[in-house]
Amino acid sequence: MTLLLVFVLLTGGLTALFLGVSIVAQGYLYQEAASRLPVRAAVGGLLLGGFITLWAALDKSNPGRYDTFFNFAPYSTAEFTEFEAVRWPAVAGALRTDASGKTVEEVVKFKRAPGGTQFLREGTGEPFIMNGSDNSGSFMTGAIRLKGPEDPAPVRYNALVKETAGGKSKSYTPERRFNEENGSRYVEAVQMGTLFVPSNKTVVLALLLNFLLLVLWMVVTWPVLRYSLAHALGLTAVGTLVTMLVLMPLLFRFNRAAPKPAPAPAPATTSAPVVPGGTKIAS
Repeated sequence: MTLLLVFVLLTGGLTALFLGVSIVAQGYLYQEAASRLPVRAAVGGLLLGGFITLWAALDKSNPGRYDTFFNFAPYSTAEFTEFEAVRWPAVAGALRTDASGKTVEEVVKFKRAPGGTQFLREGTGEPFIMNGSDNSGSFMTGAIRLKGPEDPAPVRYNALVKETAGGKSKSYTPERRFNEENGSRYVEAVQMGTLFVPSNKTVVLALLLNFLLLVLWMVVTWPVLRYSLAHALGLTAVGTLVTMLVLMPLLFRFNRAAPKPAPAPAPATTSAPVVPGGTKIAS
């Protein structure tokens, strides 16, 4: 659905709604409708129709980033197609350590499969899993390293883990997430390929759009359509809620691409986790 068509339909529909409702409601409430009501209704339709179309256009360029108050996410996202998995080798259920007692780390590179969502190990084609076993032995993924769109070099993202069995092994927390070292960005283990970037700017702009919608409904119902203040407040509350809960989600749905199909489950390489409490996750 083109934005021009959205604008025409919204402006025409809102104009007709404001005119029809106001003729009846104002005749009942105030004995007569406001002067030049058709023009007032057209102005109201143009104001709200134009603003809603602009909001839809913004969402089309940034899907999901500036949603309604009930659905917006306080972050932006960026896609990546390759990363390095920092593995912790394990022996007999315990993580290997060096002479200084530090956990041994091994780096394995993964790339996204062409035309797919899975990440495959470079050289072998094995799918990425959080922990398990392969030809090199048992392991647990303790971190990943990847380069974001604006990063000059790869950045490390540490897995959220907790100590178990006296510190000799670790298990993943329920969040199953990799957090940026010395930063706020993160990667969901079940959504590899997407980098989440918390953004105060996104929050502010999303809240501003929602606030402007409320203000415009108030402007249209009070000084434009000439309802009394009390009636304008009630109509503003109803109009804003209907717009946020019904109209905007419908417009956003047409704007956004269909979600990617879930990847086929990766074949398990082991029947048991590598460390006590560890959880095997295929991306």
